[in-house]
Amino acid sequence: MGDTAATFSTEQGRFELKRAEAEQAGEMLSLLKEAAEVMEQQGRKQWSPSLFSLDLMEQYLAEREVFILWHEDMAIGMFTLQYGDPAYWGERDDPAYGYLHRLTVRASYRGLELGTKMISFAESYLLSKGKQGFRLDCVSHLPTLNQFYQRQGFQFVAEQDMGGRFVNLYEKRFIS
Repeated sequence: MGDTAATFSTEQGRFELKRAEAEQAGEMLSLLKEAAEVMEQQGRKQWSPSLFSLDLMEQYLAEREVFILWHEDMAIGMFTLQYGDPAYWGERDDPAYGYLHRLTVRASYRGLELGTKMISFAESYLLSKGKQGFRLDCVSHLPTLNQFYQRQGFQFVAEQDMGGRFVNLYEKRFIS
């Protein structure tokens, strides 16, 4: 397993954030499919389990930086970072920013602020790489999720039509 990038402590114990390795594609797939199943059960049209495959996880590992959050020996959260996102950002795309995708925490671990801790780590990590800021997209029809990112200091940039699926683009600038 990769080196520990960060450690978080909560009332449920110690969590270690590590860079994902190729043999962990199965854990990534399990986390994302489980998150998508929960979203479908809750009627939130965001991710669908059929969206995710082992091939896609291998593509993420090849094209992005992937971090997995571990509690003991169990993968309980993850996110990916990339340095450009023309599909969502179009002409606004800028490699001086880091782009967050696929942030998730297993349902049984929600409420421990682990998502907030992972975003905070990612922000420090991007700063250490000399990035100007941090960007993400969020489906516009989920106000609670949009508010979560706004509470993390992300500012609304624009709404983007992804072929009938609308997303809000957010950014946090490090250097003004």
